[in-house]
Amino acid sequence: MSEEKDKKVYHERQMKRFEMLKDVYDIYFETNGQGKQVLIDKIDPQDVLVYKYLEDLELIECEQIINVEGSVNKYTITAKGINFIEEGRGRRRGDFQ
Repeated sequence: MSEEKDKKVYHERQMKRFEMLKDVYDIYFETNGQGKQVLIDKIDPQDVLVYKYLEDLELIECEQIINVEGSVNKYTITAKGINFIEEGRGRRRGDFQ
């Protein structure tokens, strides 16, 4: 890959991480802290990597639960994740380091 194409790919990945974190943040407050539930069998493998990355950074927590639809990962934003979003981070280059 060319350096320019690499930069574009990196930027797209950073934006995807921010968007997925923002989604968990929004759902957390819309559901009074219930978190985002994702069926394990239906999750995109690339999304799994993003959630794992956000979990490793301690921006979200993951709990596996069983509901009527099957096995579910429940993603909940942490205090660190809330601060990350509310401080406007995640949109700038290097925020996920």
